[in-house]
Amino acid sequence: MRAREPHPAPPPPAARGHHGLAASFGFAWTGLAETALRDRNLRIHLALGVLAAAFAAAAPLSPAERALLLVLVALVPAAEAANSALEAAVDLASPGRSEGARIAKDAAAGAVLALAAGSVLAFLAILPPAWPALWARAGALAPAAAGALGTAAAAGLLPGPLPGGRGVRAALALGGLAGLVPLARAAEAQAGTAAAALLLALAADAARRRAAR
Repeated sequence: MRAREPHPAPPPPAARGHHGLAASFGFAWTGLAETALRDRNLRIHLALGVLAAAFAAAAPLSPAERALLLVLVALVPAAEAANSALEAAVDLASPGRSEGARIAKDAAAGAVLALAAGSVLAFLAILPPAWPALWARAGALAPAAAGALGTAAAAGLLPGPLPGGRGVRAALALGGLAGLVPLARAAEAQAGTAAAALLLALAADAARRRAAR
């Protein structure tokens, strides 16, 4: 079982009742953003997801390889969010220590670990054939690589506790957004750039929610 970052309790949720498709997407987005506030592991996955998405954008990959990477970019944070939801449900059902609660939480964490390890292996399988072409374009891709690193740092840091208040968060968000520009210019497929932008947007929205509390 992992320790969770203490944070102020969120306001009680409004009654949902019947709602449309747009509201459903909003609730799902809120769930991801709220999880990023609480869960350090999800913040790490956001940063690594930006880097994987940048690789998918700029590397000379086949459509199948690029699609596989982008699916994994989505699946790993999704699995971490599901793990967080299961842990919260277990805590509600079993507030005290119990062997059953430990087994459930460890199994959910193990599922995330298995998916993350599989993602790393998939990346290592895709990288060697693409490496010669990437190395040949190293000079041209340097600005995109630097931008991707800046965006990844912003995505990982924005939802967490930061000193300096809103000014620091605003500067970090703008730096992450600026990092997407050279990536978009160098991209062979803008789907990877779009994935990196979505992860940054999620991190920025989580930061906004933290600042509002």
